[in-house]
Amino acid sequence: MFGAAFILIGMFLFIIGIPCIGVAILGTNLANRIAFHPSKTPAIQLSVMLQLFILEIISFGLLSLLYHLLADYGQGA
Repeated sequence: MFGAAFILIGMFLFIIGIPCIGVAILGTNLANRIAFHPSKTPAIQLSVMLQLFILEIISFGLLSLLYHLLADYGQGA
């Protein structure tokens, strides 16, 4: 009876959870690296920026995939 609801909740948790966990890991690594090498802050931030950009692209792809899965294109209105 609640199978579809649990599947939908699981999809939302997966699609929202993956980017959140990724950002938390990147932020923790950024803070640790800057704490040990404060003079290299710009270089460290640039290296993390590329990883964050890739994570955002993946996140956007997952969200658009969810939209296309849930959108009803057959109704026309």
